[in-house]
Amino acid sequence: MTTATWITMIVIMAFVWGGLAAALRTAVRKESAKSAD
Repeated sequence: MTTATWITMIVIMAFVWGGLAAALRTAVRKESAKSAD
């Protein structure tokens, strides 16, 4: 594994986890807004 490969993998993983976290946060916010009603 070269350094470039590691950096690429880390960047991709960061994007994947960031997207998952954003989706989760959106879902949680929607749910809490629903129960607030």
